[in-house]
Amino acid sequence: TSGKRRALRRFVSADHSPLAAARLGLRALRAPMGHDETLGVERLLLRGILWRRLVAFDSRGEMRPSGHPHNSSLPPPVVSRAEPGHSHAETAHIQRMIEPIELSVSDREPQRINILIPTIDLKHLFGGYIAKFNLARKLAEAGHHVRLVTVDPTPPLPSNWRERIESYSGMDEAMSRLEVTFARDSGSPLPVHPDDRFVATTWWTAHHARNAIRETNSERFLYLIQEYEPFTFVMGSWAAIAKQTYDFPHFALFSTSFLRDWFAEHGEGVYSRGAESGEHDSASFQNAITPVAPPGLDELRDREVRRLLFYARAEPHAKRNLFELGLIAISQAIEEGVFGADWEFMGIGSVEGRSRIELPRGMHLEILNRLEQGTYGEMLAGFDVGLSLMFTPHPSLVPIEMASAGLLTVTNTFDTKTPASLESLSANMIAVEPTIEATVDGLRAAAERSAHAEERIAGARVEWPNSWERSFDATVMGRIEEMLSRCVR
Repeated sequence: TSGKRRALRRFVSADHSPLAAARLGLRALRAPMGHDETLGVERLLLRGILWRRLVAFDSRGEMRPSGHPHNSSLPPPVVSRAEPGHSHAETAHIQRMIEPIELSVSDREPQRINILIPTIDLKHLFGGYIAKFNLARKLAEAGHHVRLVTVDPTPPLPSNWRERIESYSGMDEAMSRLEVTFARDSGSPLPVHPDDRFVATTWWTAHHARNAIRETNSERFLYLIQEYEPFTFVMGSWAAIAKQTYDFPHFALFSTSFLRDWFAEHGEGVYSRGAESGEHDSASFQNAITPVAPPGLDELRDREVRRLLFYARAEPHAKRNLFELGLIAISQAIEEGVFGADWEFMGIGSVEGRSRIELPRGMHLEILNRLEQGTYGEMLAGFDVGLSLMFTPHPSLVPIEMASAGLLTVTNTFDTKTPASLESLSANMIAVEPTIEATVDGLRAAAERSAHAEERIAGARVEWPNSWERSFDATVMGRIEEMLSRCVR
């Protein structure tokens, strides 16, 4: 009815109109007169609106994001059936993600290297984000004016968010060297110099980077590629729009030689013009793993209870981690007697909080809350077998970290990610085909070999950097700076 439509319009406007918010407060005064059809919810709504305004400023007085109902850097949740309006909502979501950010180009601005990131969300600060922040740090240390630019809405951040980021590997005091701009939240154009350079870090930031170089003197942008991102979606619009970005004018910085080899083998991106051109226009680095010390021989020998650690990411945006396949394989291995009553099962990696999953023979999988990096490194050595899967060309850092902690670690192959290339990283790695049967066989081999303490400690010496200084060494940084210099015509 017209009356209810009018009430809804006033309610919606209360979030940004002081007059409408005051009307909301006045409605709360009607309760003593018997008009309490909303059970006093007006007071709660008003408190929420006021709180949003208060948390918009942190303790240093700088403007912080005002908060949004979802993390738009992730695809919308998977629905189990067709829902009215869902297709339209998903279409609008894609459009929002790649909608150009307005630029204000002026030669009065300082020249910057703009590293485009989705958002800053401490809940989703996994290894990929740590790589982005460390690249920014290294460029700043080399004397460049570096700006982190978020292209998505950013959730409310605690006042110590910079310190929280600096607690991660390699980031000590790094945020003081970096400029940070919340472009999607600022409400004003992003000021840039005509000779600014741009670094994309995901497929949708690549769309923003392409838009930016069209308005500046850059001919290409630098693309930090940490996954072949079409593989992170079902085959559809998301995958197609992600794949398109490898045809944009760019130089490529690949996260791991594994990923670079896959692009070269399949002629994707900078390799579409041939192997020689691809080598000239790209570089790779190995993401630093969390430093972990394996347990001592006596501790391994004296263990009465053995433990399996599963990288258990069940969220829709982490389907490439094969949660369901891994869980079925663990269950089947229990039923086949691979694991007896002296085994415990735990999972990590979920951002949804602690949970418990029942397994055969009265056993269960305890999924832990998200751990800080230091705590995660300390707890790894308390396990005997690891299971970490990744159905893409990237090897994932988690199985390498597990192996470095002395775990017999089962992971999967994929195309150019062969058993030989994976197992050459560590004798603790067991690479299997991504099938239930092969994964069960891998778990059986891991359980049997977990009793050999000396071999596990020897296998903990992995062929992989455990510091960002080694990841972004002088050779790699020289290639990155050379490619950045070639971006501007």
